[in-house]
Amino acid sequence: MNQEELIKELKKILKDGKAQKEAAHFLSKIELKESLDSLISSLKENINEEKKIKIIQILGDCGQTRESEQDSSIGSNIKVFEVLKEMLRNQNGRIKVAALYALIKTRNPKVIPVLEEAVNIKEIKAAALEGLGEMVCLIKDEEKEKIFDILIKGLENEDTKEAAIISLGKIGDKKSVPHLTRLFEKASKDIKKVIAKSLAKIGGEDAQNFLFEMLKKDEEIKEEIIIELEKIYIG
Repeated sequence: MNQEELIKELKKILKDGKAQKEAAHFLSKIELKESLDSLISSLKENINEEKKIKIIQILGDCGQTRESEQDSSIGSNIKVFEVLKEMLRNQNGRIKVAALYALIKTRNPKVIPVLEEAVNIKEIKAAALEGLGEMVCLIKDEEKEKIFDILIKGLENEDTKEAAIISLGKIGDKKSVPHLTRLFEKASKDIKKVIAKSLAKIGGEDAQNFLFEMLKKDEEIKEEIIIELEKIYIG
Protein backbone atom coordinates (compact mmCIF):
# COMPACT_ATOMS: atom_id res chain seq x y z
CA MET A 1 0.00 0.00 0.00
CA ASN A 2 1.36 3.39 -0.96
CA GLN A 3 0.01 6.79 0.05
CA GLU A 4 -1.74 7.31 -3.28
CA GLU A 5 -3.69 4.05 -2.87
CA LEU A 6 -4.59 4.92 0.72
CA ILE A 7 -5.83 8.38 -0.26
CA LYS A 8 -7.91 6.88 -3.09
CA GLU A 9 -9.60 4.41 -0.74
CA LEU A 10 -10.26 7.03 1.92
CA LYS A 11 -11.83 9.32 -0.66
CA LYS A 12 -14.09 6.47 -1.78
CA ILE A 13 -15.30 6.13 1.83
CA LEU A 14 -15.67 9.89 2.06
CA LYS A 15 -18.13 9.87 -0.85
CA ASP A 16 -20.51 7.31 0.58
CA GLY A 17 -19.27 5.21 3.46
CA LYS A 18 -20.07 4.37 7.06
CA ALA A 19 -16.84 5.93 8.31
CA GLN A 20 -16.95 9.33 6.59
CA LYS A 21 -15.91 11.29 9.66
CA GLU A 22 -12.95 9.01 10.39
CA ALA A 23 -11.90 9.04 6.72
CA ALA A 24 -12.11 12.84 6.61
CA HIS A 25 -10.03 13.14 9.77
CA PHE A 26 -7.36 10.77 8.39
CA LEU A 27 -7.32 12.57 5.05
CA SER A 28 -7.04 15.91 6.81
CA LYS A 29 -3.81 14.70 8.32
CA ILE A 30 -2.50 13.57 4.93
CA GLU A 31 -3.89 16.12 2.52
CA LEU A 32 -6.08 18.66 4.28
CA LYS A 33 -6.73 20.74 1.19
CA GLU A 34 -7.77 17.81 -1.02
CA SER A 35 -10.02 16.21 1.59
CA LEU A 36 -11.84 19.49 2.19
CA ASP A 37 -12.21 20.08 -1.54
CA SER A 38 -13.76 16.62 -1.87
CA LEU A 39 -16.23 17.29 0.95
CA ILE A 40 -17.14 20.69 -0.44
CA SER A 41 -17.72 19.21 -3.89
CA SER A 42 -20.03 16.61 -2.36
CA LEU A 43 -22.27 19.37 -0.99
CA LYS A 44 -22.97 20.53 -4.54
CA GLU A 45 -24.07 17.06 -5.63
CA ASN A 46 -27.64 15.74 -5.49
CA ILE A 47 -27.43 14.11 -2.04
CA ASN A 48 -30.11 13.74 0.62
CA GLU A 49 -30.57 16.02 3.62
CA GLU A 50 -28.99 13.68 6.17
CA LYS A 51 -25.79 13.22 4.14
CA LYS A 52 -25.55 16.95 3.53
CA ILE A 53 -25.88 17.68 7.26
CA LYS A 54 -23.24 15.07 8.09
CA ILE A 55 -20.80 16.64 5.62
CA ILE A 56 -21.51 20.08 7.10
CA GLN A 57 -20.73 18.73 10.58
CA ILE A 58 -17.46 17.21 9.33
CA LEU A 59 -16.49 20.52 7.72
CA GLY A 60 -17.06 22.21 11.07
CA ASP A 61 -14.68 19.72 12.71
CA CYS A 62 -12.05 20.06 9.96
CA GLY A 63 -12.29 23.84 9.85
CA GLN A 64 -11.52 24.49 13.51
CA THR A 65 -9.15 27.40 13.95
CA ARG A 66 -6.27 26.89 16.36
CA GLU A 67 -5.41 29.76 18.69
CA SER A 68 -2.21 30.39 16.73
CA GLU A 69 -4.27 30.83 13.55
CA GLN A 70 -7.03 33.07 14.86
CA ASP A 71 -5.53 36.26 13.45
CA SER A 72 -4.47 34.75 10.11
CA SER A 73 -6.51 31.67 9.21
CA ILE A 74 -4.94 29.23 6.78
CA GLY A 75 -6.50 28.91 3.34
CA SER A 76 -8.40 25.70 4.07
CA ASN A 77 -10.13 27.24 7.08
CA ILE A 78 -11.13 30.28 5.03
CA LYS A 79 -12.61 27.98 2.38
CA VAL A 80 -14.61 26.06 5.00
CA PHE A 81 -15.85 29.33 6.50
CA GLU A 82 -17.08 30.61 3.14
CA VAL A 83 -18.81 27.34 2.22
CA LEU A 84 -20.59 27.07 5.57
CA LYS A 85 -21.63 30.70 5.39
CA GLU A 86 -23.11 30.04 1.95
CA MET A 87 -25.12 27.12 3.39
CA LEU A 88 -26.97 29.60 5.65
CA ARG A 89 -28.82 30.68 2.49
CA ASN A 90 -30.18 27.16 1.96
CA GLN A 91 -33.97 26.87 1.94
CA ASN A 92 -33.84 23.90 4.33
CA GLY A 93 -34.07 25.00 7.98
CA ARG A 94 -32.21 21.96 9.36
CA ILE A 95 -29.31 22.56 6.99
CA LYS A 96 -29.17 26.21 8.06
CA VAL A 97 -28.99 25.22 11.72
CA ALA A 98 -26.31 22.58 11.03
CA ALA A 99 -24.25 25.11 9.07
CA LEU A 100 -24.45 27.69 11.84
CA TYR A 101 -23.38 25.21 14.53
CA ALA A 102 -20.52 24.11 12.27
CA LEU A 103 -19.43 27.73 11.87
CA ILE A 104 -19.46 28.19 15.64
CA LYS A 105 -17.30 25.07 15.98
CA THR A 106 -14.60 26.59 13.75
CA ARG A 107 -13.86 29.19 16.47
CA ASN A 108 -13.13 31.71 13.73
CA PRO A 109 -13.59 35.34 14.87
CA LYS A 110 -15.16 36.06 11.47
CA VAL A 111 -18.17 34.05 12.63
CA ILE A 112 -19.20 36.72 15.15
CA PRO A 113 -20.65 39.21 12.61
CA VAL A 114 -22.34 36.26 10.88
CA LEU A 115 -24.03 35.38 14.19
CA GLU A 116 -25.11 39.00 14.61
CA GLU A 117 -26.86 38.83 11.24
CA ALA A 118 -28.27 35.36 11.92
CA VAL A 119 -30.33 36.60 14.88
CA ASN A 120 -32.64 38.11 12.25
CA ILE A 121 -33.26 34.75 10.52
CA LYS A 122 -36.16 32.88 12.11
CA GLU A 123 -34.88 29.29 11.74
CA ILE A 124 -31.45 29.99 13.24
CA LYS A 125 -32.13 32.86 15.62
CA ALA A 126 -31.85 30.77 18.80
CA ALA A 127 -28.71 28.99 17.58
CA ALA A 128 -27.14 32.36 16.77
CA LEU A 129 -27.78 33.69 20.28
CA GLU A 130 -26.34 30.49 21.74
CA GLY A 131 -23.28 30.88 19.49
CA LEU A 132 -22.59 34.41 20.72
CA GLY A 133 -22.23 33.01 24.22
CA GLU A 134 -19.97 30.20 22.99
CA MET A 135 -17.64 32.70 21.33
CA VAL A 136 -17.48 35.21 24.17
CA CYS A 137 -13.69 34.90 24.45
CA LEU A 138 -13.31 36.07 20.86
CA ILE A 139 -15.58 39.10 21.11
CA LYS A 140 -13.64 42.36 21.11
CA ASP A 141 -14.25 44.71 24.03
CA GLU A 142 -15.66 47.42 21.76
CA GLU A 143 -18.22 44.91 20.40
CA LYS A 144 -19.44 43.56 23.74
CA GLU A 145 -22.05 46.27 24.34
CA LYS A 146 -23.69 45.55 20.98
CA ILE A 147 -23.70 41.80 21.68
CA PHE A 148 -25.17 42.45 25.13
CA ASP A 149 -28.05 44.44 23.58
CA ILE A 150 -28.72 41.65 21.06
CA LEU A 151 -28.96 39.08 23.86
CA ILE A 152 -31.23 41.28 25.99
CA LYS A 153 -33.57 41.63 23.02
CA GLY A 154 -33.53 37.85 22.69
CA LEU A 155 -35.15 37.60 26.14
CA GLU A 156 -38.36 39.03 24.67
CA ASN A 157 -39.07 36.09 22.37
CA GLU A 158 -40.21 32.67 23.60
CA ASP A 159 -38.24 30.92 20.86
CA THR A 160 -34.96 32.58 21.81
CA LYS A 161 -35.39 33.26 25.53
CA GLU A 162 -33.51 30.22 26.83
CA ALA A 163 -30.55 30.65 24.45
CA ALA A 164 -30.28 34.34 25.39
CA ILE A 165 -30.31 33.54 29.13
CA ILE A 166 -27.58 30.92 28.74
CA SER A 167 -25.39 33.25 26.69
CA LEU A 168 -25.83 36.13 29.12
CA GLY A 169 -24.53 33.81 31.82
CA LYS A 170 -21.47 32.93 29.73
CA ILE A 171 -20.74 36.57 28.92
CA GLY A 172 -21.01 37.41 32.61
CA ASP A 173 -21.95 41.08 32.34
CA LYS A 174 -23.49 42.15 35.66
CA LYS A 175 -25.77 44.59 33.81
CA SER A 176 -27.84 41.57 32.80
CA VAL A 177 -28.77 40.71 36.41
CA PRO A 178 -31.82 43.03 36.68
CA HIS A 179 -33.10 41.80 33.30
CA LEU A 180 -32.82 38.17 34.43
CA THR A 181 -34.34 38.75 37.86
CA ARG A 182 -37.37 40.52 36.33
CA LEU A 183 -37.83 37.64 33.93
CA PHE A 184 -37.64 35.12 36.79
CA GLU A 185 -40.82 36.34 38.47
CA LYS A 186 -43.14 35.22 35.61
CA ALA A 187 -41.03 32.42 34.18
CA SER A 188 -41.84 28.72 33.92
CA LYS A 189 -40.08 26.23 36.17
CA ASP A 190 -37.61 25.22 33.46
CA ILE A 191 -36.72 28.81 32.58
CA LYS A 192 -36.26 29.63 36.28
CA LYS A 193 -33.65 26.88 36.47
CA VAL A 194 -31.79 28.33 33.49
CA ILE A 195 -31.90 31.83 34.99
CA ALA A 196 -30.57 30.55 38.32
CA LYS A 197 -27.63 28.89 36.55
CA SER A 198 -26.80 32.06 34.62
CA LEU A 199 -27.05 34.26 37.71
CA ALA A 200 -24.61 31.95 39.48
CA LYS A 201 -22.17 32.26 36.58
CA ILE A 202 -22.48 36.03 36.54
CA GLY A 203 -22.06 36.27 40.31
CA GLY A 204 -21.85 39.49 42.28
CA GLU A 205 -23.81 40.76 45.25
CA ASP A 206 -27.07 41.45 43.39
CA ALA A 207 -27.20 37.95 41.89
CA GLN A 208 -26.38 36.37 45.25
CA ASN A 209 -29.00 38.39 47.12
CA PHE A 210 -31.68 37.60 44.58
CA LEU A 211 -31.00 33.87 44.69
CA PHE A 212 -31.06 34.00 48.49
CA GLU A 213 -34.46 35.73 48.44
CA MET A 214 -35.77 33.15 45.98
CA LEU A 215 -34.44 30.39 48.24
CA LYS A 216 -36.83 31.63 50.91
CA LYS A 217 -39.80 32.22 48.59
CA ASP A 218 -39.68 29.82 45.66
CA GLU A 219 -40.46 26.23 46.60
CA GLU A 220 -40.60 25.15 42.96
CA ILE A 221 -36.84 25.11 42.33
CA LYS A 222 -35.45 25.29 45.87
CA GLU A 223 -33.01 22.42 45.26
CA GLU A 224 -31.58 24.06 42.14
CA ILE A 225 -31.19 27.41 43.90
CA ILE A 226 -29.21 25.76 46.71
CA ILE A 227 -26.90 24.15 44.14
CA GLU A 228 -26.31 27.48 42.37
CA LEU A 229 -25.75 29.36 45.63
CA GLU A 230 -23.19 26.75 46.60
CA LYS A 231 -21.32 27.43 43.33
CA ILE A 232 -21.15 31.13 44.21
CA TYR A 233 -20.12 30.76 47.85
CA ILE A 234 -17.99 27.62 47.74
CA GLY A 235 -16.89 27.62 44.11
